[in-house]
Formats: sequence, structure tokens, C-alpha cells
Amino acid sequence: MSMGKPFRRLIAAASAALAIGIGSAAWAATSASAASAPATVKACTAGQLSVWISPDALNGAAGTFYYPLEFTNHSGHACATGGYPGVSALGANGKQLGLAAARNHVYAGKVVTIPAGGTAHALFAYGNAEVSSSGCKPKTAMELRVYPPNSKTAIHAFFDLPSCSLGGRHVYLTVAVIQPGTNI
Repeated sequence: MSMGKPFRRLIAAASAALAIGIGSAAWAATSASAASAPATVKACTAGQLSVWISPDALNGAAGTFYYPLEFTNHSGHACATGGYPGVSALGANGKQLGLAAARNHVYAGKVVTIPAGGTAHALFAYGNAEVSSSGCKPKTAMELRVYPPNSKTAIHAFFDLPSCSLGGRHVYLTVAVIQPGTNI
């Protein structure tokens, strides 16, 4: 049986219609899935988070002590954050001691979702050698002032270590980006 040009055109047209139909169905399924997907997780606010350091989770080497700076979500729903928190030490008078924490680029930044009641952390480093040997005029800090990423509202955490009272070249605090989960 010979198939002529009109028959081949009919097959080609039917195949094209079928392909368009499948593509439309796939698009409709994708659109329906996107429409029924859960809403995006909203950004964490300072009011939803508590910040704390566990002294028991201390690691150190060569005069630098590393602590996980923990961010606990105490709201009733998940929230998202990511990037570098702003961190500085405060004296008993509430004034900043020395420079704010420098950024430690050890990890790549990413969005971190913190579930309700869950915790995320950032690696926080305290340079004891810098404080004790550089002439930075140490004073005892009473707390840390922590700005969650993309926030203009600070949270305070207990921190009672000697801290540089001078700025300039005395970098004694560093902080890395927030990572998922707790580190204790």
C-alpha cells in the first residue's frame, strides 16, 4: 500500500496536534501544581528569633575560640533567613566594644529555613590572642548585639568575655553565614 503526500500531511498534522495537546496538558499540570504549592516561607524577623551561644560547644586553636551562634525560631511557623548576621560586643554601659565582627567566608551563603521551634547557626569566632596580646585595651563585654541577616532590629545574647575596646586594626570577632540546624 502506497502512502501519498496527502496521507503524510495528515499524519504530520495529527502528530503536531497530539504534541500540542500533550504540551498543553503538561503546562496545565505544571500550572496547577504551582498554584496548589504551599506559600513561600516568609523571612525571619528579629521578633521571631532568640540568639544564644553555648559555651559547652567551644572549639579552639591558636588563640581563637569558635562557638556556634544559635538562632532559634520561637514563632509558630517556619521562617527563612540566610547570609551574614551583624555581630558586635557591648560593654556594661551598652556601648559597642571595638569593631563589629568581620565576615568569615568559610561557607557559601544560602537560604536557610528554620522550622517552628527549630534552630540554625552561624560559626562565630572570638580571637582571644588578639584581645590579650595586641594592646587593644580589653574590657569585659556583657552581651552580643546580633542583627539577623537583612534586619535592622537587634537581638541580644549573653557574652561575658574580655573584648577589645579599640577599633582600628583590632579584629577579634568574625562570623560566617547562617547554616541549617544546630551545631551543639
